[in-house]
Amino acid sequence: MSYTETTSQGFFSRLGSSIVGIFVGILLILVSSAMLYWNEGSYVRTANGLSQGKGLVKEIKEDKVDSALEGALVHLTGTSKVGSMLEDPAFGVSAKALRLRRHVQFYEWVEKKESQKRKKLGGGEETVTTYTYDKNWVDKHEDSRNFKEKGHDNPAPPDIEERIVAASDATLGAFKLQGAVLDKLDDYEKLPLGNVKVPADKKFIVSNDTLYRGKDSATPNVGDVKIDYQVVNPGQLSLVAKQVGDSFEAYTTKAGTQILLVETGVHSAADMFSEAELKNNLMTWVLRVVGWILMCIGCSMLVGPINIVADILPFVGDLVGLGTGLFGLLMGTSLSLVCIAVGWIFARPLIGCLMLAAAIGIFVMLKKAGKK
Repeated sequence: MSYTETTSQGFFSRLGSSIVGIFVGILLILVSSAMLYWNEGSYVRTANGLSQGKGLVKEIKEDKVDSALEGALVHLTGTSKVGSMLEDPAFGVSAKALRLRRHVQFYEWVEKKESQKRKKLGGGEETVTTYTYDKNWVDKHEDSRNFKEKGHDNPAPPDIEERIVAASDATLGAFKLQGAVLDKLDDYEKLPLGNVKVPADKKFIVSNDTLYRGKDSATPNVGDVKIDYQVVNPGQLSLVAKQVGDSFEAYTTKAGTQILLVETGVHSAADMFSEAELKNNLMTWVLRVVGWILMCIGCSMLVGPINIVADILPFVGDLVGLGTGLFGLLMGTSLSLVCIAVGWIFARPLIGCLMLAAAIGIFVMLKKAGKK
């Protein structure tokens, strides 16, 4: 099912929007600059902190609390255990686990939008927007009152939300596992629901280890709801953390980095630090790319009015658009390198200076291209 809407915008309206876009572009450049600078500093601080942590970590055994290591950064591998059952009393579900998660999904109409722009002689622009509607399982309720086309109505969902319960009596040998440590565990497995008896007033049935509310789970209808449960089971656990009494919390290094590494299975301290370093690198690159994209968009918006004026003759506008797009890409890349370089100069001057030199090289290219 689909619905198509066509809208038009005249030359002066587009020109006015592009002038406003200049200020939006400046804001994007400022946000991107701050983000890129902060990201590099965060990467260096985290990398330094992890490096310090590797040199400080002490190996301990699970069967005894050594008071001499109070406040130290320690590495421990052992078998986690729980005493009491975790429960979701609303649906009569329980499990002997470190964490119990209620995962709720709704079968609803979902609206997707796709737009195509067409330039018109004289500088105007026509936008053709197609709205398509499909039924899918979603984790968050879709408010159909905001749909463009009526007739795809989603009923208000029941007052049932995702819920996570953590064990209050989890242990790892002689140590207690609490709050922040358990929050790090996300290695979930689906919980079988064979013997669950759901209260009659809930109107759910058990089907394929899932609680289902609807006529037929094989052919769902809009408004149906399903709930599955996931658990983190007790077993082999490895952690690197600060020893506090008979428990653990995050360790703060001199670099200001907080270290709290928790993984299921048996892992050496070296492997856990390597994994943390890999995650730090990955997150840094993700934010670099995001910051670079925002910077390029912001730079392109600075020359937006030039594109609009050129669009009076669409074929000329296309050619000018290629040029301004290239300008935005090169200028955005250059400014991004400057921000990254400044962030590195304070930590690792050689790398920062090399990046700054690359940025200057791109500026020179832009200047020569402008003269031509």
